Amino acid sequence: MTFVSTPKKDFNNTQNKIINAAIVCVKRWGVEKVNLNDIAKEAGVTRPTVYSYFSNRDEIIQQALLQSAYLFGAKALKHLQKFDTAKERTVEAVVYSLKRLPKEPSLALLKNTDMSNIINNKGLSTPEGQQILRSLFRMILIEKSFEDDELDEIAEVTARFMLSLLTIKSPKKRNDKELRSFIERRLLPSLGL
Repeated sequence: MTFVSTPKKDFNNTQNKIINAAIVCVKRWGVEKVNLNDIAKEAGVTRPTVYSYFSNRDEIIQQALLQSAYLFGAKALKHLQKFDTAKERTVEAVVYSLKRLPKEPSLALLKNTDMSNIINNKGLSTPEGQQILRSLFRMILIEKSFEDDELDEIAEVTARFMLSLLTIKSPKKRNDKELRSFIERRLLPSLGL
C-alpha cells in the first residue's frame, strides 16, 4: 500500500521555516490575529522573503494543511497495512486519525474553530486536497471498485464524521472497543460497507 498519486510538494528550507512559523503563530494567537509580519519574525526571515514564496498568509496556512495532510495520510496508510478488509481499514483509519490528528502540529489546527473558513475554502476541499483524500480512500478500499464521484462522497462522509468526533464532545465516554463498534454501526452503513 503506497500513497503515490498525490506527491508531496518539495519545499526548500526557507519555505518550510515559513510554513512551520505560521503553524506556531496560529496556535499561539489564533488565525485571525496572525499576519505576515508575525510569520516572518517567527521564521527569522524578512517580510519580502515571505512574499517571494507565498502571496499571502492564507496561502501559507493552506500549504501547511495540505503538506501535513499528505504526510499524515502516508503514516496512516503504513499503519493500515496490518488490516485485511476495507471495513477494518476504514474503522482503523478513523480511530487512528482521532488519536493522532490532535498530536500533529499543523493538523491540530483543525480543532481551532477560527480555522474553519480556511479549511473549508483552502484546505482539503481544494482540488489538491480532494486528490489527497481520494488517493487515501482508494488505498483503504483497495479491494472495492468505486468511481471517483463515489470515492469523493465516501471521503467526504468519513471526513465529516471524523471531524465531528474531533470537535464535538460526546456525552458518552467510549473506550477503544466501544469506539470501533460505534464507527462500525454508524459510519460503515452510510459508506455502503
